[in-house]
Amino acid sequence: MALSSPLSPRRASTGRARAYRPEAVLAQLPLPLDDLPFRYERGMHLSGADLWLDPHTRRPVAYVSHGHSDHCLPHGQAVATPATAEFYRLRTKRLAVTELPFNQPHRVGDREIELFPAGHVLGASQVSVITSDGRRLVYTGDFKLRQAPCLDAAEVRECDVLVMECTFGHPRYCFPSLEEVDAQLCAFVERCFEQNLIPVVMGYILGKGQEALCLLTRAGYSVAVHDTIVRVAQVYERQGVSFGAYDTLNLASVEALRGKVVLCPPHLRKEVTAPLTRYRTAMLTGWAIDPSARYRYGVHEMIALSDHADFPELMEYVERAKPKVVYTVHGGPGFATHLRDQGIEAYHLAD
Repeated sequence: MALSSPLSPRRASTGRARAYRPEAVLAQLPLPLDDLPFRYERGMHLSGADLWLDPHTRRPVAYVSHGHSDHCLPHGQAVATPATAEFYRLRTKRLAVTELPFNQPHRVGDREIELFPAGHVLGASQVSVITSDGRRLVYTGDFKLRQAPCLDAAEVRECDVLVMECTFGHPRYCFPSLEEVDAQLCAFVERCFEQNLIPVVMGYILGKGQEALCLLTRAGYSVAVHDTIVRVAQVYERQGVSFGAYDTLNLASVEALRGKVVLCPPHLRKEVTAPLTRYRTAMLTGWAIDPSARYRYGVHEMIALSDHADFPELMEYVERAKPKVVYTVHGGPGFATHLRDQGIEAYHLAD
């Protein structure tokens, strides 16, 4: 299987959106199957390298784009950035990891791969794959173009084939700027303090927890951080990220939390808030854009801080990458349909 010319450019249909099963996608391609750039089967397989990209099941050799638990499966051998490798070892207890720093080409079979920043969480990478004939495939994994509080922003590279995640691939998902998020978060904290309430800010253990910690400490707040987020923050610190001063959350003395911001993961909310008598909760997530999100999450406030690209960023990425064809994963077929409406050849790879 060669990563030769992916698909000849042609105008795509603007018909009604429908989910594309992998076999349905393959049936529509204008090239023989042997010339396809990859095989998709709950993850992408590059046969020339015998390498899987972010597979959903255990594989002999797999590239792992970042350290979230749904990406860290106990593969036979993993390929990842040094920071992602640290998260991978912590989650899987597997030591068989090939560490590839950003921007260092590496040969795998008859493919040359190179990892570059994705801006998603610490260590998150995209992968560029080049074949002997010079064709380039880029797989984004989870990414965002916006500058995060404690990460480098994602890079964009021109390519022939672009495989991109599109979790927020609907036009309604347009996230506020980091400055607006910062202002919303500080306003929430100040309202709580004015009412003698303990502000409880919730963000996922890896990613949003550290971004929130960055924003809160930079704003000058004293922060009591749940130890699950602290352990990940310590990985960030070993990789050179500084958060400033913060405390590990101790629920033994509720009075000691007065005047502090409590930072915890959402799945431990009940455990954290049980001993608190006067508090308010705020959830950090891109899903805050949805009107019903506050009720779905059962919190007092929602703040749209996301570690994924929003709709304008997805469109910007495609424009800057200039691919001949786009494949989308996650988020449903709507974004691929939108690209086809713009005259861009695009297919959604359904799981």
